[in-house]
Amino acid sequence: MSNHCPTCNGVIYNRRCKTCGYCGAELPAQLLFTAAEIEAIDKEAAVLAAFHQKQKAEIELEDLKRQLARQQPSVFSTSYFFGKL
Repeated sequence: MSNHCPTCNGVIYNRRCKTCGYCGAELPAQLLFTAAEIEAIDKEAAVLAAFHQKQKAEIELEDLKRQLARQQPSVFSTSYFFGKL
């Protein structure tokens, strides 16, 4: 099966759209995603988005921990023993 429009031979870059992005011709059903394929793609995209959101939250938490650790006074600084001078 070719991923080209039968009318203009342009590449079909979105198999969800029922029309060709180049010439506007209606695409045959065999060139489009089925409803089941679209549903599977959407589910996979949702899983990936949740995974990336969790990773981002973990990275942000680690960054916050590093920032807080830098703010803690060192035991070797005078402010640790005597407060701010």
